[in-house]
Amino acid sequence: MKKEQIKKQQQVRIKTFDDVFHCVIIALERLEGYLSVGKKASEIPVTAIKTDRDLHDDIKNPPTEKLLYSELEVQCMTLFYQTRFDDEELFHKTVSYFLKDLLMWYGGRPKTMEYDDIDKFFIPIVSALDRQVEEAKQIGHTVIKYVKDIGNTIEDLEEDAKEQAVREGFTTWLLAQDITQNRMNDFLVSGKNVEFTVHKRGSIKEGLERLYRAFTILYEDSTPVYFLETLRKKYLQEEDFSPIEIFLDVIDSLKKQIHETGQERN
Repeated sequence: MKKEQIKKQQQVRIKTFDDVFHCVIIALERLEGYLSVGKKASEIPVTAIKTDRDLHDDIKNPPTEKLLYSELEVQCMTLFYQTRFDDEELFHKTVSYFLKDLLMWYGGRPKTMEYDDIDKFFIPIVSALDRQVEEAKQIGHTVIKYVKDIGNTIEDLEEDAKEQAVREGFTTWLLAQDITQNRMNDFLVSGKNVEFTVHKRGSIKEGLERLYRAFTILYEDSTPVYFLETLRKKYLQEEDFSPIEIFLDVIDSLKKQIHETGQERN
């Protein structure tokens, strides 16, 4: 009886983690679609939006840019709360699995798509996943530092807007809690084991290649590249991948741009 109870608790924990991570991908794809309007967005593959766990009604509540950025930041914070494990080995395996899934998602971003805030959001997401921050509110600081300042605090709003934000947020939270609880009850009754949701759009290697290029180009500071390299050595040692060729290729591209700019001026 005790073993069955422990197994059930483990399944609930895993199911909750999978649901939360899926919500992170939903938020990523929503922001990706918004930022890609007019940029061949129809060519972007999706894995999470419009699924049964996507509760958004964009017709009734049209999203704004600030809302989409804020939603992704909140989902990163929620992910942080799910990553507290007493078992270090289980923590490592869990982070490794979801990191690879995330990289396969990034690997499917069209190569013609410019590097943007979606690529930058990899840092806050993994900072939460790998618990590289000590508390959830530090996720917000990470977003400001490596993505953008979205002015997300409710204190910035006028009184009427504050009241509306609290009311709408609480109503949405209640609805989501009710739906989530019903689905969890159905899952427990079914007696099935958790099947992880897959968000594969490309390969792990393609994801790494895109992010190494993006971080080399988007940031003057080398910290994001170092962040990525540390993750690769910690969780992806079995992957046949070396960033050296990417660095050399980026340097060659920059040299060509400088040369072409100099010729235009002359």
